[in-house]
Amino acid sequence: MSNTKTAAKKGAAKIEKAQTSNSAKVEKSTAKVDEILKPTADGRIKKLETFNRLAEKKEKIDRKLNELTNYNASNDGQHAEMKFAANNGYHFTISNPVTIQKLLDGIQSELEELQKKTETEILEFSI
Repeated sequence: MSNTKTAAKKGAAKIEKAQTSNSAKVEKSTAKVDEILKPTADGRIKKLETFNRLAEKKEKIDRKLNELTNYNASNDGQHAEMKFAANNGYHFTISNPVTIQKLLDGIQSELEELQKKTETEILEFSI
């Protein structure tokens, strides 16, 4: 009979834990809805600051992608050179056109992906 009581206590504890967890989820959801429907002035200002950072990020990515597009348009592919430098004074130079083009293609692909991701973040952002 004591096994039945222990099992009942464990079952009651699990139910109580689940109810507590559900209550916490409901409170969190309610707080989020209140934040959206009844924003505070400080909350709106913080969201505006975040939105401005997203806008700056997008502008920077767009600018770099445009610079790369202009570089590719003006580059003859024969006499290109890429230089990499570290803060400690070491440097590395590449002059192979095929290798440089592969690096540029990778950079362009990464910038385009970042551009799409940032644009999606901006479109989904709500102040």
